[in-house]
Amino acid sequence: MKRILLIWTVLASTALASDPNQPHPHSGVLTPITAAPASIQLNAEETQKLDKGEVVLRQEQSPGKGKGVAVQLISAPVDQVWDVILDYSAYPDRISTVVSCEVYKERGDDLYVDMQSSVLGKKFGQYTRNSIHKDQGYMSWTLDYRRLSDVDDMVGYWKLEQISTSPPITRLEYGTEIKVGELPGFLVGFLTRDALRSGTAWVKKYSEAQ
Repeated sequence: MKRILLIWTVLASTALASDPNQPHPHSGVLTPITAAPASIQLNAEETQKLDKGEVVLRQEQSPGKGKGVAVQLISAPVDQVWDVILDYSAYPDRISTVVSCEVYKERGDDLYVDMQSSVLGKKFGQYTRNSIHKDQGYMSWTLDYRRLSDVDDMVGYWKLEQISTSPPITRLEYGTEIKVGELPGFLVGFLTRDALRSGTAWVKKYSEAQ
């Protein structure tokens, strides 16, 4: 309980001011994903967890930054998993922290998404450019630097591979890296870990439900 109160106190004292009418203060600090990421190689213990239906998490942390990847097997065809991930209008109903989510622009293979979230009563916004490459089995994202988001920088990717057709099984990887400036290290770790766990959990749930 004390930990939750401390997190809330830090969030409440943090100035957040996402604004679609202002540019981000820089054009990118983190390295974006520009090609299909190599599949994460799992050790024996991680492979056993994956085969049991559990999520495999790897996480790194440094001052002001959080980075990690989650791997999950989903009992659904790859196209079905893609449909769930790209159904942005359904995010508020499927992800407890998302208040609103909408595509505000489409350009070729890029979808520009406005996602407003709330953590422990503190609202924050992110404007992202999502590059879809289904033919290569992945999509990636960066911030849309023409708009002001409530994180210093963020990059990430989804990687999908159908490893079985009968029964249908898709291997899902979700990687994310975030820079949040003044937030303390334990909170960066908390936000990154929560994003990794919940990210694969809701995709698995709704992909398999279909």
